[in-house]
Formats: sequence, C-alpha cells, structure tokens
Amino acid sequence: MEGEIERRRWILTGIVQGVGFRPHVARVASHYSGELTGFCGNDTLSVFIEGQGPRIVLDAFIKEVVETAPPLSSILTCQDSLVDVVDTEPGFRIVASEGGSGARTLIPPDVSICPDCLADIRDPRNRRFGYAFTTCTNCGPRMSIIEDLPYDRPNTTMREFPLCEVCSREYRDPDDRRFHAQPISCFDCGPHIWMVETEEIPDGVGDPFSSVALPVDLVDGSRGGRSRENQDAVLDAVAARILSGEVVAVKGIGGFHLLVDATNESAVARLRKRKHRDGKPLALMVKDLDAARELVELGEEGSPAESLLISPAHPIVLAERRSGRPIAPSVAPGLNTLGIMLAYTPLHLLLLERIGRPVVATSGNLSSEPLCFDNAEALARLGKIVDAFLLHNRTIAVPVEDSVVMAAKTAFSRVRKKLTSESDTPQVEDMTGGLTLLPARRSRGYVPVPVALPARVNPDSSARADGDNLVILGVGGELKNTFTLVRGGMAFTSAHIGDMGSLASQQAYERAIKQLTKIHDENPSVVVRDSHPNYATTAWAERYVGAAREEGREVQQIALQHHRAHAYSLLAETGVERAIVIAVDGTGYGDDGKIWGSEIFLVETEPAAPRRLGQTLPATFPSVITPEKFDPQASLDRSAASEDGSTLLHSLGSLRKDETVSAGVAGQIQTAPRLAHLPYFPLPGGDLAVKEPWRQAAALLTTFGIETTGLPLQDRLNTTVGKAVLSQIPQSPETCALGRYFDAAAAILEICPISTYEAAAPVALQTAAEHWLAENPAESVAMLRAPAYMAVTPEISALSAVETRVLPVQNIVSELTQGMKQGKNPGELAFRFHVQIANLLASAAIKAVNKYECAAVGITGGSALNSLLTSIIGRQIEESGLTWLTHQRVPANDGGLSLGQAYYGYLLSQ
Repeated sequence: MEGEIERRRWILTGIVQGVGFRPHVARVASHYSGELTGFCGNDTLSVFIEGQGPRIVLDAFIKEVVETAPPLSSILTCQDSLVDVVDTEPGFRIVASEGGSGARTLIPPDVSICPDCLADIRDPRNRRFGYAFTTCTNCGPRMSIIEDLPYDRPNTTMREFPLCEVCSREYRDPDDRRFHAQPISCFDCGPHIWMVETEEIPDGVGDPFSSVALPVDLVDGSRGGRSRENQDAVLDAVAARILSGEVVAVKGIGGFHLLVDATNESAVARLRKRKHRDGKPLALMVKDLDAARELVELGEEGSPAESLLISPAHPIVLAERRSGRPIAPSVAPGLNTLGIMLAYTPLHLLLLERIGRPVVATSGNLSSEPLCFDNAEALARLGKIVDAFLLHNRTIAVPVEDSVVMAAKTAFSRVRKKLTSESDTPQVEDMTGGLTLLPARRSRGYVPVPVALPARVNPDSSARADGDNLVILGVGGELKNTFTLVRGGMAFTSAHIGDMGSLASQQAYERAIKQLTKIHDENPSVVVRDSHPNYATTAWAERYVGAAREEGREVQQIALQHHRAHAYSLLAETGVERAIVIAVDGTGYGDDGKIWGSEIFLVETEPAAPRRLGQTLPATFPSVITPEKFDPQASLDRSAASEDGSTLLHSLGSLRKDETVSAGVAGQIQTAPRLAHLPYFPLPGGDLAVKEPWRQAAALLTTFGIETTGLPLQDRLNTTVGKAVLSQIPQSPETCALGRYFDAAAAILEICPISTYEAAAPVALQTAAEHWLAENPAESVAMLRAPAYMAVTPEISALSAVETRVLPVQNIVSELTQGMKQGKNPGELAFRFHVQIANLLASAAIKAVNKYECAAVGITGGSALNSLLTSIIGRQIEESGLTWLTHQRVPANDGGLSLGQAYYGYLLSQ
C-alpha cells in the first residue's frame, strides 16, 4: 500500500562521481524532510542510495534525483531493489565511501569555470575574489587530479591541502554548492601561485649528464606567499612580462602553456624560433566570447561554433578568421582560420583580464615531446624557450592537452553567403550547407568520458558474456597517439599523448597506460596494435605480452591494418553495423608492404549471414594473430620484405586478387575487404619526400608520363638534386595515400613545394581553393554541378571484394598540370582538384553501395579533416539518398585510431 513504510536501495552508474551527485541527492532528500530517511554514498562503481518512507514519497524522491541530476553527470543505469526496513534512523545523510575491486565508475573530465565561480572571483566582497583556484561541484579539475577511486579528496592530489574552517563548513553544508566538492579551497588553505625567472634556474639543470639540482623553493613555492596581495602581485608581474614581449610558461589545469602576446609579431616569432616550430599554426586564448567574436566568424548567436566555445569543455575551435584584426601574421601564416579558446580556469581568466588582449597559448613542450605537467620537469625542459614561469603547487596526476574542434564552413555555406550578400546575383538553389564540426583532438573536457560501443546480439550468450568480461587495449599509432581501453562494452580513449618518436613520449605513454589501468583496476587480456612492424606501439605491445607471460598471465595480441582501424573507429562511434568507408590520409602500412591511404572498404561488424562477403576470423585467439596464423595459403601474398630484408607482419583480412570470397560463419565478424584505391606512385627519398613535396610531384608526373616542361617544378628538376631525385624514382617506396596526392598537387601548383610542418601542403592547397571559392561563387557552383568537370573521371567499373580496383586519377593530374602550364589561377586549379578527387571517391563509394546493398557511406582518416573535400563528397552521398557518416566524437586522424583497434578486438571477443 502507498501509505506503508518501505525501504529501497538504488544503485546509479555512469558519470556520478566528481560532479556533485551525492550532495545533489542529499539536497533532494531535504525536500522530503520528515517523510524520508536514509543515506547515500560512493563506491568504486556507483552512487548507492537507500531511502525509507511511504512508497509515494520514495517514487517522487528518486524521480526528482534522476530528472534534476547535476549538469555534469550522466546516468547510465539505475537499479532499484527492496531492502529491510530500519527501525530507527536520524534522517538522511551522506556516508563514507566504500572501497572495492572489480568494475569501476566513470570519471568526469576537467571542465571550465562555471558562472557562479566566475562571479565569485569578480566580486570584491567575496572571500575568493581574485582566487586562481576557485571551484565548486559544477566546475574545475576532475580527471587531472584523480589518482584512485572512489572520488574523495584523499584519493586526489588535493589531499595535500587540508580544508580551513570556513571551507570545511561549506563542504559540510547541504545547501552550499560546494557541499562535498572535493577540489575546493581558498587563499587560506589551498594551492597558490608564484613566478620563477629563467635566470634563477642554475646552469646544468636539464642536462642529463649534470648533477645540478633545482633549488626546492623554485619547485614547491615555499618562498611565495598565499595572501591575496601576494597572489595579485604575481599575476601583475606575469602580465607585465607578457605585454613586454616575453614568453611565459603557465601551469594550468592539465599541464603547461607557452604564452606570448598574440598581437606582437616579434614575440610570436621569438617563440617559434625557440620552440623550433616554423609554420604550424598556434592557438589563441581570449578572456571571453566577445573577444573571440572580434577575431573569428562564429555565426549567429547560439551557433554550433559559439556553443562549442562556451561549453563546459571549452575546446580550441578552429574558425574562419576576420580580416583586419591585429593578430601577428606568424600566428597562423597563410591560413584563413584561427584556433581560439576561451580562458577556462580562474587562473587563465585573471591573467587574461590583466593583459587585455589575446595571447598565443600553445602546448608547453619541446617539439615532438609530450606536454610538461610537473614543475621540476618544466623548469628543466622549458628553460631554453621561456623567459619566466607561472607555477602553482596543485599536483597534476594526469596530464591533459587542450581539445581541438574544427568549425569549418562547407563549400556550400560559403557559396550561399557570398551570393546572398550581392543583391544583383541570383540565389543558388540547394547550396545550403552550414558549419562542419570535426574533432581534431579529443582531450581536455571530453576525456575520459567513454564511447558506448554498439551492442551486438550473439547467438552464443555465454560467448557474449565472456567477451564483455575481456579487457581490450588498442595501443594506437605512431603519430597523434592515444590508446583505448575497453571493458564492459565501454571504450575509454586516453587523452592526447602525441608523436611516439621520442623517449620522453614513450615514457609518457607507458605512464598513462599504468594510470588508466590502475583507475579501472583492470589489466588487458587482449592487445590490438597496428600492423606496422616498426612502430613504437608495436614494440610496446610485444613487450607487454612478453612481460605478462612471465607473470603467468595470457595476453592475446592482434595486428590490425592501419586504415581498417580507422574504418572501425568510425563505426564504433556511429553504431552503424555495415557501411562503405572511405579511409584517406597520408600514410599507413598496407597488406602489400606499400603505403596506403586512399582505401574504400566494405566494413561489417554484425555476425555474418550467408550472403556476406569477406574472410572469416578465428573463433579463438592465438597469441599473435597475423594472416599466416589462420590462412597459410595466403602467406606469400600477405608478407613482403622491408628495405632491410626483414619479413613484415601484416594485418588481418587482406584478400588476394585470385582469392575466392568465402561466406561467413554465423556469429563471426567479417574483415574489411579493400575494394578500391588510388594508383601507387613512388616517394623518392622516403620521409624526405614528405617534407619536400616537389619530390612527390616529380615522381607522380613521371609515373603518369606527364611532361614537366613549362612548370615551375622543372627548374628544381634541372638542378643536381633534382636529377638525383629522378634517378631514385624506380627504387623508391610506393604510396597511394591521398595526402601524398595533395602534397604533389600543392607542389605542382607551386603553392607549397616545401613543407614546414605535418600536412602543411594539403592545408595550403585547401586554403588556396577556399580563397578562390570565396571570390568566385558562381564559377564554383558551375564547377560543382557541371558534367564537364566530372567527365574527367571515367566510368568506374563495378567494385569487387575479390579484385581491388585502382581508381582512374591520371586524367585529373594531367588536367591540373595543363592548367598550370596555361597560367590559370592556382586557387581555381586547387578547387577543381578537390572537386574531381571528391567526385571520384564519391562515385566509387556509391557503386560499392549498390553492389553490396549498404545504406551508409562514411569517411575517416586524417584527410577527412579537409572540410572542403568532406563536404563535397558528403553532398553527393546524401543526394544519392544514403546516410553520410563523419566523426563527431573522436578525431578522424590517428587520434581516433586506437578506438578502432579496441573495437575490432571487442568484436572478435563476442
């Protein structure tokens, strides 16, 4: 009966710790004071609640708990059960957290300062006025300070700061928004800031052969005062140094930034020179949304780009720059976009308000090394780059880079904007594209929120249960590295680590994996790696498996081809079970030992049906799965010799041209057959050709038999170096990567013959195309629609999983070259090249859809971040009545690779 007293227990899982959930429950319980008793608490998996009272009260109570949950929380499950009634109970309370082993709760990400805390630091009457570490249950550090679960202050780096009496009262007050907020502090009891001048660092610090140590007071701030006056003085001094043109390293929430005045060209140039970062664009930080709108186009109020900027994540947003703004030219040389973020911590905001102008805020690291996050490490490693340091003594447990999201205008939105601004030009129909939002780096504000993997129905329910119990690790790639841990159907992708070429990066990688496995209290039983034999992550996977065996643990290892991992990453986040996937980027080790990067795959994740095509996979894992393990007949075709003669391991699922496609076995997923790709061409000089795209242009034109006379390129080929390059072509490694085609096109057009950073040539080619597009909207529309510009793409024959097709691209390159010889605008030629390549890939994908009865086409890989290319392909796919898939949660580039690897291992485990 409704009036009877009963007691119920609820267990809520999801992001329910570190977001003020227990205080929220207690506040809701106070609404039913006199009718409800009980308690709530944390354990390592959940928030648990027990409530006692009339059933109608209990129903209303839990309904209010769920429907008014804290803004940063996310409830995945809510289990409800009856328990025994308690005779006497004093009311409703928060109880001590419980430890435990096994499954763990979800950890919230670090989030930007909330409006209430912003008001606190700006209110002279508030005791936190000007306090750089102001936070509450709705904002501030979470992931970066957590060392273990459950999420309580003793398990965070804030345990070093016992609460003062006033903060303790706030912490215990259910009506205070700081009730049980673990990171809270104030001037009297919390972290503080201090400044170190580079001249104070003793000579020899940072030299691995030196025994010179840092003075303790530089590292721990013991010489600095924590009063408001002292802290204000530090901020004033740092702001003055930045305004004078100096470079300052500032410790933030997840690591260090290097800050300079973004309006001071000499200061920005000095930073570039010291950091050895020649042309790669630098991110900007501004104090608020109005300041951002002064610099970039964000669209109408409430637009996607604006919403991203002010979201709790506060990512860097790449948006179209406004002309005539006083930003130093070397911030983003030659580009029509700027990367911009709002100050997201009280410390940054207090500093930016003093500076009064935008600052460059780039990662605090040496080139090709991981982010610095420790005071001693930063003083030792960054002393040659900066003039001063702004430090604090809140320890960072997990370093976290800034996230980056592209908010690019599509070709069609640019056309509409231009046409509607000219009253005498007719409106163009069906050109109503908008902003394309593409994540380029997923880190602060998003990590460690997991991707829920699509549920699969397995006819063997026991196999499904065993599969869900497996812990799977995708180790990622060599560039833009992340790794992903899968447990219980959830994929936890790490924060951005970076390029794995340095020892420091590999050490950071090892440390990050240990931290994540400790937090989850799990060790992987399956490791999925790239098929490239020489990646640092390949070596790590092999060492890990070997060490596990020595400990008596059996760990299976899977090698998955690079671009297939990209394709599975796209399906993991979209939940689509079957699609044609275009995988385009600049590099990736292929089944044939060549460099791939322009693949069209048929990708399936559901259990096989008799009509499905593709090779089946083994039901159980050997220690290392390579094609040779389960298909001995294919070993000759699937292995090749590397340049030093060693045998190379290859990924799962390649198909020989003469191989019969077998029907799948029920319950097993299919590999992703390679249906088509662009033609191979040589890379004379290997990696040097990537840095000097003119070498690629020479090789591409030579391969296609296109004469170079009349091109600017010919002058280079007439030199001694140029002649040597031509002689190297027959012996050079081969690639079909789309990124390399864009490199070559940029060099043919003399837009970017030499690259100063990764992907500089494709970015320059896209920028030139978009400049021409903006100035020539009518011609652009004609080119997009006119059959004459598609006629250069010959009819593509039916695609087959048995025989991979080479897509016809020679005429496209020939027309590009001929246009350059005729003196046509390089921007027009760059736009036309984008259109023709997009048409070619879209046409091939549509033919594959028709053959294999798919309903979706997607794009992945680093070249998918080319919003011009992606929007043109997407338009054709959608006009064909198909679903168009792009990455929205993880990057299309190698930052999302580990998700695809882990998802593949997860599928095999089911």
